[in-house]
Order: sequence, then structure tokens, then C-alpha cells
Amino acid sequence: MIIEDERVLDALIEVAGEVPSPNLEFVENEPDRFQNFMGRFRQIRNAEAHYALRNALIDHLWEEYSNIE
Repeated sequence: MIIEDERVLDALIEVAGEVPSPNLEFVENEPDRFQNFMGRFRQIRNAEAHYALRNALIDHLWEEYSNIE
């Protein structure tokens, strides 16, 4: 099998135009905002809640599918 080069050698090269500057938001109370984020993150990553939900799911699945014959 022969693969041929299909590109056009005489094609014009397009130069990208002006790039718009990104919209930036400056926050003055960044440490407070970060602490709020970390508080929510800790609630989500709570090990006790994780194990309680995991065990509840296992119990539910066991009750739901244990009597299937």
C-alpha cells in the first residue's frame, strides 16, 4: 500500500488575526473565597458520610437483589 502526500504545496498560509484578551475577574477577598471552597470540599470529602452512604447502598442492593432466583 502506497500512501501519497495529498497536501497542496502552493497553498497560502493563513496567519491568525488578533486574539481577544480573556475576561479576568479580580477578587479582593480571595482568602475568604478559598476558605469557603475548602469548607464545601471537606463536607463532600467527609469520610464518615462516605462510609454511611456506602453501607446504605450495600444494604439497599442486598435487599433488592438477594431474593432473585
